[in-house]
Amino acid sequence: MITAELTGKLPPNDLYLDSLLTVFGVHLLRTYTGRSRPAASAKGGLSAAGARRVREYLDENFVRKVMVAELASVAGVSSNHFIARFASTFGIPPHRYLINLRLDLAEKLLVDGELAIAEIAYLARFSDQSHLAAP
Repeated sequence: MITAELTGKLPPNDLYLDSLLTVFGVHLLRTYTGRSRPAASAKGGLSAAGARRVREYLDENFVRKVMVAELASVAGVSSNHFIARFASTFGIPPHRYLINLRLDLAEKLLVDGELAIAEIAYLARFSDQSHLAAP
C-alpha cells in the first residue's frame, strides 16, 4: 500500500501515507524486537474528551498537513494506538475523515459557484481538480 501510494498517478495523501508508515513501523517493532509477550491491543475507542479534542483540532486544521503523531498527542494516546482507536470511535480511519472534511469544504465552495474548480481544489488542499473526484 505504501508503494502504491508513492507511485500512483496522484500525489500521495500525506496523512494516509503517515498512517501506513506508522502501522508498518509498529509491525516491524512487534515482529522483530524479540519481545516475548504480545503487545497490548488498543481496546475501545478514544475517550469522549479525546474524541472531542481531535474533532475540534481537525475541524480547525484540515486544510493543512496533519500527522498521526500530532493527532495522537491531541487525543492523549500513543501513536501506536491512535489509528485503531480513531477508527473505532469515528468509524473510518483518520485519513478518510480528513478527506471527507476537505470534500465538504469543496462541496460548499462549488455550491457557492463563485470560484473556479481548480481554485476550490487548491483551497481544499487537493493537488488539482481531478483529485476531487479520485476515490
